[in-house]
Amino acid sequence: MGKYSLENYEKYKTVKFRPYPLPSNDAQSRNGAFQYVSYSWNELEPTRGEYKLEQLKTALKSARNPILWIKPDLPLWVKGHVDECFAAFIRKVGSYIDSDSRLEGVVISTLADGKEEWNAYMDSFEFTTLLADLHNARLIQYLREHGRGFGLIVNCSEDNWITCCEAFAKQKLQQVWKSYPVVLHFTDNVCGPNCRREAHRWHASLSNLEIELGYDLTLGRLTYPENVSCGGSLPLRFWFVNTGTSKIYREFRLWVKLVQGDVSYEIPIHAATESWLTGDLVHNEIIQLPDMPPGNYTLSFGLFFEDRTFINLNIQSNVQDGYYEAGTVNVEITSEDPLLNIWDTYYPEGYYPLEDPKLPE
Repeated sequence: MGKYSLENYEKYKTVKFRPYPLPSNDAQSRNGAFQYVSYSWNELEPTRGEYKLEQLKTALKSARNPILWIKPDLPLWVKGHVDECFAAFIRKVGSYIDSDSRLEGVVISTLADGKEEWNAYMDSFEFTTLLADLHNARLIQYLREHGRGFGLIVNCSEDNWITCCEAFAKQKLQQVWKSYPVVLHFTDNVCGPNCRREAHRWHASLSNLEIELGYDLTLGRLTYPENVSCGGSLPLRFWFVNTGTSKIYREFRLWVKLVQGDVSYEIPIHAATESWLTGDLVHNEIIQLPDMPPGNYTLSFGLFFEDRTFINLNIQSNVQDGYYEAGTVNVEITSEDPLLNIWDTYYPEGYYPLEDPKLPE
């Protein structure tokens, strides 16, 4: 470290946590494979008004990233008005399973491919992502006209990948992935080179084959002061990197935890995680500490979904209950809060664009 390095001009001493990535053989998979929870109409309603929907939730418990696909196979009791009957059945299924957070999406499958059935999906699946067939231009236009967000189900192979590219372009669907998932169903037994390349260009998040899709979140650097005041300010500078193919679509939050012996404090961070896509993800925040006993605290951080399950990060660090240990911070009793407005006059890490963190010396 030279005499002109930034550290020699710091207004306050900082801790810089730059973790190593996990070894390739230990790295977390990118969450990119899904399984269909697939049942036919005649299985779930063999007799009019008598439903066997319990098996749906049973299947969700064992499926990986489950996607619901209801096959519109006619029950024997249906004699007429098939689209209206199927729409009524979809509404029943939606009211039963829509609130299950394990469900990644539902494929819009229909008998007549008409508005009655489309409305049934839109009305009954309020919380679950609707997946429209990439090649069903009428359905996609209808969803757009009614202001309903949707993801895409892309049936692709080495024979039709160019057709899929054309469909993305003609319908202006290149930005769908920023809000809703793009799901690939490979009709070949293996993923060919063209499909693999386009899967990354489409920012696909899930597929029926293991081809390493989805998010892959790591931490490039975390910077914070060595010393802070009781009840004062704690400046935090996070630099995450998503090296995967897609964003994280479930809602999640960033938390910081301070621990000293049996005393711990969990503090929420107000990061706009809903807008995090791929690449560099930077968040800077000065949080307010509670009144806490002085001493050295272990500082940890974690990313948690609403059900308190946590996101596995591709870093080497001690982790406990979803919190990754970053270092220690000394909490002191002071007469003032010297870090309250520190960033108004001091930018501690130079200028963007970000550079890759250097390996520790």
